[in-house]
Amino acid sequence: MCDMAARFDQPVVRRPALPLTERDERALALLRADTPEREALTRLAGAAIPVDMSEGRLLHTLIDIALMKVHEEVEASGYAELARERAGGVGDRRAVARRRPPSWAEEE
Repeated sequence: MCDMAARFDQPVVRRPALPLTERDERALALLRADTPEREALTRLAGAAIPVDMSEGRLLHTLIDIALMKVHEEVEASGYAELARERAGGVGDRRAVARRRPPSWAEEE
């Protein structure tokens, strides 16, 4: 995910300015140092994060990870909705089955 050549195999459309707060600066500093945050970033990125990674590349890696997490959340919500729909259908089938007489009821 962090390989710039692999990530920018498509043309860059624009390079927006990104205002950073003091909090953002502290967070980026944690990601550059040997910290648990950097270890977590490496795990989430699925690749080693070079110490000398440019700020733009680091920010782009964070965007990639955030987008991946958003897509995972959308998928999880979709699967949960399918499960609810399916569970509702099972309840309806059970209700119909309870109203139907058993197959052996007319054998007398």
